[in-house]
Amino acid sequence: MKTFKAVGINSFNPCYLVSLLILSLFSRQIAFFFAPDYHVYFYILLPFVNGVLSCIVTALFFKLMKRKMSAARYKNKNKVLGISFFCGLLTIYAAGSQTVALGVFLTVMYVTLANLRNFMRELWIYLAPDKILTKDDMFNFSAFFISLITAFIVLNLTVSFLHDFFGAGQAFNFKPGIEGILDAVYFTFICVTTVGFGDIVPLTPFAKIIVSFECISSYIMLALFIGVVNRGITRAKQ
Repeated sequence: MKTFKAVGINSFNPCYLVSLLILSLFSRQIAFFFAPDYHVYFYILLPFVNGVLSCIVTALFFKLMKRKMSAARYKNKNKVLGISFFCGLLTIYAAGSQTVALGVFLTVMYVTLANLRNFMRELWIYLAPDKILTKDDMFNFSAFFISLITAFIVLNLTVSFLHDFFGAGQAFNFKPGIEGILDAVYFTFICVTTVGFGDIVPLTPFAKIIVSFECISSYIMLALFIGVVNRGITRAKQ
């Protein structure tokens, strides 16, 4: 049980991000192509397809990274695939149910905080003098960054949902429905990379505060990542 909990904390957010990216490729037009009854498509066919596709993407990742990841990580492959399929199902129902969406938000935030606690413990090791990152260190660092990006995507979607629920207007100029998920993913990556094209923007004071926090956090993470990796590469050349 403890092992599954640890795997879940390490894998839930990346798996959920994969399922979000896959879901964002579907549209209402594809729905009617697959099934004339939209509810059958949305609540039965699409969850299963999204879960299977999420598993396929995760399995391909394990296949590509088999030689680069530790044996302990590869040993948990089946558990991660199970979590990936579950996330594929969960993503669909979160898009159609307010209760599930709130549960997903709380789960993602819990996982992110757990990863943040572990990351802060390891950060002092990364910043130690003459520290050169190992493959596992790079994997952990990257996994936490992906977990943080997933948390920001879900946070933006939740803020948008809460504004609509309480009639406070649009928090962001996302498209309605599933199409808005791709906008949320795209907008979050634009914020994280500090590019800021300006085609999607926060529209309310609360949304602007959330996005400001995301930008600052992402900037710090990018600075840490580039600094630590560059120091390791420089040391390795000497």
